[in-house]
Amino acid sequence: MSRSFVMPRTLLVINSVVALWLALLANTSFLGKIAALTPYHDWRFEAFMAAMVVLLAAYINLFLTVVTWGRLARPVLTFILLASALTAYFVDTFGVGIDAGQIQNMMETDFQESWDLATWGMLAYVLVIAGLPLFWLWRKPLAPEGFLRRQRNRLFGIGGSLALVALVAAFYYADLASIFREHRPIRFTIVPHNYVTGLRAYFKPHQVINNEPLQKYGEDAQRLPSTGKPKLLVMIVGETARAESFGLQGYARNTTPELAKLPITYYSNVSSCGTATAVSLPCLFSGFTRKDYDAKVAKNREGLLDILKRSGYAVSWLDNNSGCKGACDRIERVPLLESRKEAWCVKGECRDDLLIESFAKHLADAPVQDRVIVLHQEGSHGPAYYLRYPKAFERFTPTCNSNALQSCTQQQVINTYDNTIAYTDHIIASAIKTLAQDPRYSSALLYVSDHGESTGERGLYLHGTPYLFAPSQQTHVPMLTWVSPNFGASEPARAACLSRRHADELSHDNVFHSMLGLAGVKTAVHNTELDMSTGCAGQ
Repeated sequence: MSRSFVMPRTLLVINSVVALWLALLANTSFLGKIAALTPYHDWRFEAFMAAMVVLLAAYINLFLTVVTWGRLARPVLTFILLASALTAYFVDTFGVGIDAGQIQNMMETDFQESWDLATWGMLAYVLVIAGLPLFWLWRKPLAPEGFLRRQRNRLFGIGGSLALVALVAAFYYADLASIFREHRPIRFTIVPHNYVTGLRAYFKPHQVINNEPLQKYGEDAQRLPSTGKPKLLVMIVGETARAESFGLQGYARNTTPELAKLPITYYSNVSSCGTATAVSLPCLFSGFTRKDYDAKVAKNREGLLDILKRSGYAVSWLDNNSGCKGACDRIERVPLLESRKEAWCVKGECRDDLLIESFAKHLADAPVQDRVIVLHQEGSHGPAYYLRYPKAFERFTPTCNSNALQSCTQQQVINTYDNTIAYTDHIIASAIKTLAQDPRYSSALLYVSDHGESTGERGLYLHGTPYLFAPSQQTHVPMLTWVSPNFGASEPARAACLSRRHADELSHDNVFHSMLGLAGVKTAVHNTELDMSTGCAGQ
């Protein structure tokens, strides 16, 4: 071919090629969902799908034309290609939508949990979707353009993209409006729209948050007079445990044999504040209800643990997860036992027995006084479920011994996940037994998971789906309480009330106020209607 017929490597050309490439390769999930929802058949179906590719390419090209400038054009395109490849992998592989919540979950997890997501499949996506165009992009420099020509090309790119969008809309607006109105989650699968809008939504509130001073909350908190032994309240925050996989919930498999033998109260109808730790955990301790939760305010306001500390409790936090998301910033954080990490840690990740042993050691060494201890589990965090439990808890087989869930059958994934629940059963029971064997305190324990998990139902894996569209597997969570004989004898009304509420419709909204009630803390921010230990018939 004559060189006169070779298209010059202008930014206009490069953006157009990258846009078409991303439309075809990074949006297979979106196009697949559109194909399943289209009302057309035969040649009209093919025409509709071709129009969707044109619409996608035009939309992406419009975005690229706006954000790529001069010498920064290729670095910006590099980021977009890499981010798009990774996003496409997660959307295609796990069926998840990418929004601000998913971005937050990714930003606020630890390195090891993030590394669990890395697979050869992810590398393949990066090499194909990003690697090939990046090689083409950087192989030769951009063709030189004068200022006027560059601006003319930019206007042509914007105008041409808008014209194509308008053309497709003229033919298919009613169909697209209906699809997007009836199936709103589909927009979270459009690459790069999903992660660009997600990043924007994530960083915008954080810019405001960081400039605001800490707000006091529950400043009037006081301990109500009490007699008898000092109180010890233990709260276990579970990770990625869903209610429908708990034997106590009625699951066909007995995944909770140890808890079934203990005098606990299990709550069967509990919903979470969010579908990811980054939302649920701070919400849980904030004093907000789910409907009123405001991350901007909660980030810079005292929470449950601050109030308990102010009222005279010694408050401590033990973490085997990715941190407390601000909930424990002003209380004692107890490190896990270094001497036991060799026994309980594999591939840089530690099983929750380390958490329990560290808790028992902390309890034995700490002075006897009114005390609150929070344990944050690693629990059932995916996708590497097989790393979450010792071999002795591999009760359901065959298992999925990989973080690439798509390489396993759904039953293998479920088996492995159920093993993590059986291990969580053991962890909670161990904590209860530790308390039951300590006669120094009047003790009570509350366990609740931060959110649930999808294990292939409706093609979804993991968690983090926007709450409005999330399946029950991600929002219906287990919760239970246990009280010692000493606690039950000193506060029989509270103990009885906890037991009576087992079938009530409850949520994370109840945890903040129930902990205040169990602690005997009086404050204006305590809502007794949300306190599971008060307000029962006969109380």
